[in-house]
Amino acid sequence: MSVIRKVLSTDMLPQGLSDRQRFIRFAELFEHFSNTGELDPASDVPFRAAMNSIHIGTTMLGRCNGSFATVRREKRQVIETGDDRFCLVRNTGDRTSRVVHRGREFDMRPGSMVLLKLDEPFFAADGASVKRFTNVHLPAETLRAMVADVEGLVGCELEPGGALSLVMDYSDLLLRHPTAADEAGMAIAAHLLDLAAIGLGARSDVAAAARRRGLRAVRLKAVLAILETRFHEPDFSAQKLAVAAGLSERYVNELLFEAGAGFTTRLNELRLRKAADLLAQREGRISDIAFACGFNDLSYFNRCFRRRFGLTPTAARGK
Repeated sequence: MSVIRKVLSTDMLPQGLSDRQRFIRFAELFEHFSNTGELDPASDVPFRAAMNSIHIGTTMLGRCNGSFATVRREKRQVIETGDDRFCLVRNTGDRTSRVVHRGREFDMRPGSMVLLKLDEPFFAADGASVKRFTNVHLPAETLRAMVADVEGLVGCELEPGGALSLVMDYSDLLLRHPTAADEAGMAIAAHLLDLAAIGLGARSDVAAAARRRGLRAVRLKAVLAILETRFHEPDFSAQKLAVAAGLSERYVNELLFEAGAGFTTRLNELRLRKAADLLAQREGRISDIAFACGFNDLSYFNRCFRRRFGLTPTAARGK
């Protein structure tokens, strides 16, 4: 499953633009960044905005902080994108936001959430000069299969707490540390969907299965943390990883494969990345670097390095 990370900020724009020019340029970039909606700038403060997103297959995590008066999705975006996903949004600002969606008008208090449907327009405003929100886009067909009456929850304020708040907390954490999604994107997307389904009232059989998968996600995180700590050990093996995690070797291998790559692939990737960092800093002899990163065969290290980065360790020095 592919993982795509995006970042957009007014700090990335050329210097010397007027406030109006800054907003127009940002709005143009935002349409390519995520054609989810439109933003109206606040009139009483300079325009500033920062947002980042992580796309894992059909699941998307996003966070936005900016001086907007309103956030809206027009019919134009609905038609152009053809996006029918559900969008779970949390108001992370400090003002109650007025939301209009599916003919319903309601207040979304700070910390609370709303489930939107991206194939219909929406509008949100709160009178504040700065807005902050986190959103998670979830595949429609899958969520419908897990939550029988999910359509009835669209366009209503959802109370903070429980599994839904965990979805947003988990998303905020990943958006602050996006490289974690590169390591376990598939497991992360499944875990977010499971938590959302539980929070929205999944059928009992689905909820039970989701909770089991949630336990696997926690165990995967522990396994990856051990691997990232001990990859430099020359004799580190899947068996030693399993012992350290308190799990069977077979179970550990299943967790890793489910998350996209097996033990040997992950081990070599961590070792090679570390070696590349040390070479870029010109740290010591190549043989010393190879052994320090866990390789005990210099020829094997050279072959792996060239296959991974397209150049020899010698050529990689200082780059």
